[in-house]
Amino acid sequence: MIDLKLFRAGLAGRTVLGLLLAGLAALSPLDVVGAASVDLYQAAVPAPDRSEAGLSAAFQAALKVVLVRVTGRRSAPQDAAFSPLISNARRYMQQYRAATGNQIWVAFDGPALERWLAQNGQPLWGKERPLTLVWVGTPNSKGSGDFLTRDEGSELKRAMEQEAAGRGIALIWPTAADVQRSGMTYAALLQGPASAFADTGKRLGADGVLVGRAADARAASGLRWVFLFQGRSSEFSGNLEGVNRAADVYAGIYAASGENAAVNIEVTGVGDLQTYASVQGYLESLTQVSRVSVLAFDNDTMRLRLVTRGGIEPLQRVLNQDGRLQPASQGPTGVPRYRPLK
Repeated sequence: MIDLKLFRAGLAGRTVLGLLLAGLAALSPLDVVGAASVDLYQAAVPAPDRSEAGLSAAFQAALKVVLVRVTGRRSAPQDAAFSPLISNARRYMQQYRAATGNQIWVAFDGPALERWLAQNGQPLWGKERPLTLVWVGTPNSKGSGDFLTRDEGSELKRAMEQEAAGRGIALIWPTAADVQRSGMTYAALLQGPASAFADTGKRLGADGVLVGRAADARAASGLRWVFLFQGRSSEFSGNLEGVNRAADVYAGIYAASGENAAVNIEVTGVGDLQTYASVQGYLESLTQVSRVSVLAFDNDTMRLRLVTRGGIEPLQRVLNQDGRLQPASQGPTGVPRYRPLK
């Protein structure tokens, strides 16, 4: 248990506590969705013309790519609401340089773009980027089929990776050893339920699982998809539609929108400083949350005030999906209460 004397020791005690928490938070924060690094505010686009007009057009094209990633909306480049931002792309550009393939690499001011989105009531999808395990089977010349794996470089796999980068999500591909260990077969992919692949996602460190049946390994291959995430299953078809539908689902959960509002929550079961620091660090990492204040600590229960985009409902949706904080029965104050996942 935490020594409550430390919490009641006045300013000096709070200062010492702050130093302890800073160190502990760096050592062992709660796991956060989206372990892969995603460059949300950088993009490389074709730039055959390096004139001022050509550069301005390239900056706008790069910002359109970034907007798809950070809003979660495929339609953002065509949405008139973003026209004022796109037309001023140069204002938000921080640096650029020549890239391979007659392209130009552009980096934008992330905090400035986030402020614009907030001020204009647009969604913001931050670093909560779930990892997606991909099982794609293609027929072979032997009358059976194979899975696309991490080490192979088919046209279809490259196209999916490129589409995922454009949406700001990371794909995990099984290795040949993973396929063998899992006991998955092409026949099972064709005939069995896609839910049989769900458990493999957790074992390989993924949050969602995307199962595809391809006619061949070309980028234009017609695919039938099943997407599994947090107990939900959805089916659709289209060569790259699996990647986009997965990103759409993630954005629907994690993209924050709406006015800032203060909400109170409680977290119980906080028995040591390490858990205290981890809870606070996790909440501060969420895109929906712009400020975390600890109002009180009683026995093993933290009472916190959060400033969130959209209020309590979007926050609860993210907390319930992540599962890092489990819903608990309400305390005497009547505010939502959670317990850290052990």
